[in-house]
Amino acid sequence: MNRYSRIFMLLTGLSGALLNSACSSLPQTTTNSAERLHSVSRSYQETIHLSGKISVRYEQNNKQQSLPGGSFEWEQTSDNLQITLFSPIGQLIAKITQNANGALLEREGKMPQQADNLDQLLADTLRWPLPVSGMRDWLQGFVRQPDGNRTALLATDQTISSDGWNIRYASWHASTNSPKRIDLNRYTTSAGEVILNIFIEAPQNP
Repeated sequence: MNRYSRIFMLLTGLSGALLNSACSSLPQTTTNSAERLHSVSRSYQETIHLSGKISVRYEQNNKQQSLPGGSFEWEQTSDNLQITLFSPIGQLIAKITQNANGALLEREGKMPQQADNLDQLLADTLRWPLPVSGMRDWLQGFVRQPDGNRTALLATDQTISSDGWNIRYASWHASTNSPKRIDLNRYTTSAGEVILNIFIEAPQNP
């Protein structure tokens, strides 16, 4: 082996060592987007403002009924809750208020109705159930355990059961690690198979 061959082999080995060293120092990029999403911490917010769209399918007199996707506003504090439902063209359908004095349902052209139990009031008047008590947790991606504590759900496509409802988290907001689309369904004797599809815009804290 002549002098030039030895120099070439020396340079080749040196460049290989430098390349291996550089590769070992590069940051690892094997974590996929779902894993990065899971790593985002999330805490339950007592005060929150949500908006989005909701569509409903249910049965009445053995006939399939549906309410096309109108919009909603959800304003919640630890003591008060106000939900406003709009038609697809922006007309007010109902305004729902819950506080220490009870529940109040106001609808266009109808007398306001009050009750102690909001969920029952809505089922009796709207003809389909809106599980407001559970939605306080579900809309933020939490589920309440039997001991009263809340558990944050992973941001994955998953289905859970809570308060008699099947709840599927179909998609999540990557920027806030919060639910984007939730599908709820259950069977009731009064409204048959009830299906709620909820699309939530990224949450805004007041």
